[in-house]
Amino acid sequence: MAYTQVSGLESVLDENSAVYLKQAGEKGTEMFANKDYKKGDPIFVVAGPISKKPSFYTIPIRTDLFIDPVPVNNLGRYLNHSCDPNIGIKENTIVVAFKDINKGDEITIDYAMIVDIYDTGLGEEDIKCKCSSKRCRGQLGSWYKLPEELKNEYRGFTSDYIMEYDEKLKALKDDKK
Repeated sequence: MAYTQVSGLESVLDENSAVYLKQAGEKGTEMFANKDYKKGDPIFVVAGPISKKPSFYTIPIRTDLFIDPVPVNNLGRYLNHSCDPNIGIKENTIVVAFKDINKGDEITIDYAMIVDIYDTGLGEEDIKCKCSSKRCRGQLGSWYKLPEELKNEYRGFTSDYIMEYDEKLKALKDDKK
């Protein structure tokens, strides 16, 4: 698997890089595919120190642990949200194509694939979605607020910690029946 590390905010990485970055107004830095990917293809690995405190850039790997890609300037810090994503995540850290991606397509993830629930301290403006896709839900997603139909679509491309917890919740509900 190719692992791409970003050093600084170059707008274009070399031609062998999995992705390239561009500054894009309101959304900040956007990530684009530097080649075609088929559904399930690995694109890069999220890396960085482990933290117990979430921040704007951290990526949850458990409900109480987060990877902070900022100190190592890993591509994980440039994951932008879309309600119509083309990437997902496997094993909490491997970013993979959720659907076929063409060279030059923006690479986006639905944050609901990596976030179980948002901190109650966040306001409406903090989770307002700006993706403007046809499937936009108006707010950044969290797994437990997704409709069941969307959860089913995302299964297999969602963080393992969410899937494990989700299975435990289902088992508890089944036990109560």
